[in-house]
Amino acid sequence: MPEPFPHGDAPRVPGPSTEAAADQAASELSALDEQLIAQLARRVRLARGHQLSRRAAGLPTTSLAQENAMLRRYAARFGNQGAEIALAILELSRSPDRPGSERR
Repeated sequence: MPEPFPHGDAPRVPGPSTEAAADQAASELSALDEQLIAQLARRVRLARGHQLSRRAAGLPTTSLAQENAMLRRYAARFGNQGAEIALAILELSRSPDRPGSERR
């Protein structure tokens, strides 16, 4: 099991750095954000396809057990904020035509 993220710990402040190092860090963060966005978009596509398959098979669109397991994984890793992230991901993943999936 992965080691929990140090929830609530303040980020370490690096020593004096050059502008180039700061630009490099900003560039890496931007690249990481793009990767996260791409992975979230992929997850949304997969989840919506899975929901359609379940519906076609006559099953409930989502599995509450699977959603709860996801919530527990995120909460175990990142605490309450992780559970909030998981809830946001689940909301993004809901089919647009599903009742209760409209944006607030």
